[in-house]
Amino acid sequence: MVEQDDRLSRVFAALADPTRRDMVTRLAAGDATVSELAAPYDVSLQAVSKHLKVLEEAGLVRRSRDAQRRPVHLDAEVFDLMTKWIERYRQQAEARYRRLDQVLARMQGEHTAHGRRARARRRSSRMSTSSTAPEVLIEADPDVPTVRIVREFDAPRELVFRAHVEPELVTQWLGPDSVGMAIDLWDIRTGGAYRYTALRDGAEIAHFYGAVHRVDENERIVQTFGFEEMPDAVSLDTMVFVALPGDRTRLEALSVVYDFESRAGMLASGMEVGITEGYAALDRLLASLSGDAE
Repeated sequence: MVEQDDRLSRVFAALADPTRRDMVTRLAAGDATVSELAAPYDVSLQAVSKHLKVLEEAGLVRRSRDAQRRPVHLDAEVFDLMTKWIERYRQQAEARYRRLDQVLARMQGEHTAHGRRARARRRSSRMSTSSTAPEVLIEADPDVPTVRIVREFDAPRELVFRAHVEPELVTQWLGPDSVGMAIDLWDIRTGGAYRYTALRDGAEIAHFYGAVHRVDENERIVQTFGFEEMPDAVSLDTMVFVALPGDRTRLEALSVVYDFESRAGMLASGMEVGITEGYAALDRLLASLSGDAE
């Protein structure tokens, strides 16, 4: 697993350069020699060879001998590895947001009888099949080191917002099943801060912290996210809560990191496990709360 994560990190780092991405695009149409690859660029053959060496070390391309030519061609195996990794991360994020849906459903117990009937229909739909769950959009921009996540919820944005700022709710769903959450500080307001410790079997295994730059109630949270065990992977996170018709909400989250290497390290760190299992716990919590309210 570590070897695979290292390989993915090399692949994402190699593709961070626009010239190398353009080379990969051209090689997708067919094999080419170094001279043919260098033709469109105002750089030396030596510079192109250096780019190809980075792509080779990442496993993206290979060179072979064909008579007097040494064509370069893409290695399809590494693209299959990238596709599987991205799909796994997408599924885990989607599962996490399903858990948040359940928490919000419980909080809606105070709403009208029409709202309660709508929640009952949603719960029935979730129990019968997972394919009806709202889709989550995850984008890793190829040109800037960001990760964007978009998800819609069948709950008013006031409730979605509360689920992110009230510690007694957050502690019930955030993080993987095998890890507990001990909050040292949770002050989600403009100028506030947060810090918490991840525990496994009573032992401290990770420490997370951040500064809250701006909070517009029910609309937006802007904060940093830091991980003591990976100090170079600090991100600036913006969460926007958009009210939709029918008492629904779209959550748009954007994380910006310092460079592509830092982003690759964050994505390959196993954070998807916490996303998947944490939102599964939130699903259970929301279902329980919805039952109590009715």
